[in-house]
Amino acid sequence: MVTIQENIAKISIDTIHSPFAFIYAFFKPTIEINQKRYRRPWGNSLFDVPAGDYVISVSYPWILSHECGKSSVRVEVKPGEEKRITYRVGLTRYLPGKITIE
Repeated sequence: MVTIQENIAKISIDTIHSPFAFIYAFFKPTIEINQKRYRRPWGNSLFDVPAGDYVISVSYPWILSHECGKSSVRVEVKPGEEKRITYRVGLTRYLPGKITIE
């Protein structure tokens, strides 16, 4: 039998914007994991999750819009595994950002 502790996986999400675009620092990105939203500061966020399939979305609020640059990816994590995801803001606010899995 698998215990709860043994079934845990980690999802590490890096949210990045250009250092020249300092205005982004005033807006916290939204990380969405299977439709549950988390507001986190730019940088690394680590989530302990049960092993399974997940849809990860990242966006950030901007004037008159609460989901600019939204981009999504589907991942599968196994017990004890850590998936690293990186989200980079796009060149313009209203185009999707680049999201990658390492």
